[in-house]
Parts: sequence; C-alpha cells; structure tokens
Amino acid sequence: MNPCLTVLLRLTQLIFSAIILSLSVVLMLGQRSGEAPIITKFSIFLGSLGLFMSIFGVFSQIFAVMRKSRVVGALDFVVALVQFAGGVATAVSLGPGVNSCDNKRWRETNNVINGGYVVVNGQNFVYKNTPFESRCQMAFAVTSFEFLIGMSFVVSGVAMILSAQRRKNPEPAKW
Repeated sequence: MNPCLTVLLRLTQLIFSAIILSLSVVLMLGQRSGEAPIITKFSIFLGSLGLFMSIFGVFSQIFAVMRKSRVVGALDFVVALVQFAGGVATAVSLGPGVNSCDNKRWRETNNVINGGYVVVNGQNFVYKNTPFESRCQMAFAVTSFEFLIGMSFVVSGVAMILSAQRRKNPEPAKW
C-alpha cells in the first residue's frame, strides 16, 4: 500500500480515537452521582490505545525498517479486536432493542445515560436537569466510532501484512 494512503488511514484512526476519548471523558465528567460506569472508563482506555497505536503507525511509516513490518500488522489486528470488543460491550451496556433516545424510562434507568442517581427511602431518583438527550447521543457515537476504528485497524493490519508479504517475495525482474 502506498505510504501516503497508510498515513492518511492512520490520521483517520487518530481522529476517531480522539473522538472516542473526548466523548468518553465528557460522559465520565458528566456523572453527577457515584462513580462512572466501567464501560465509560473502558472507552477512555480504548480511545487512548487508539491514539497511541495510530501515532505508532504514523511513525512506522517514517522509518523504512518498520514500514513493511508484520509486527505492526499484528498489533493492528490486536487493537482492532480490542476495539470491536469495546464496541460490543458498549452496545450491550446501552441495552437491547433501544432505537432512539426518546424512551424516557430507558434513559433514566440506563447507568451510562442517567449520570448517576440518588437513593432516597429505598427509591432511585435521577437528577432533574440531567442532559439525557446529549448523553444518549454521545454514548451512541462512542459505540459507532469504536466499531469504525476497529474496521480501520483491520484495514491497516491487512495492508501491513500484505506489504510485508510482497517484500518477502519480490516480483521477478522483467527482461
């Protein structure tokens, strides 16, 4: 694969990772009561991992030794697997069969969306001014970007493995 296209793919991964990281941090900081859900913290880790790997991928294109490395391709596949797992875990934590953020009961009971609740006399109460709609949209955006970045790491991993394979078996000289 052309190194310019690979760098462009890595920059796309960098942007997707920054989006995942920033939205997850906003969800965590918007937690009004209690600790943030573990899936939100895992999404922060996934954003950080994606940032690190995309920067590492850009640097691997700069150094000729690593440009066609199977190790970088294998790391891409590992990161893709972790990103897909995070996307599935986030989708599962949002719950099955939820089509929109208009379902008030779901928004108030989902621990990722509701921002925490207060227990008074054995009953759970959510905060009145919680921005449910924006928290819901952010959670769905994090989920979709985790799947998108997983696909982009698969593409970059395939490109790295194929370019390493071509280097191992060079084309015969043409007379």
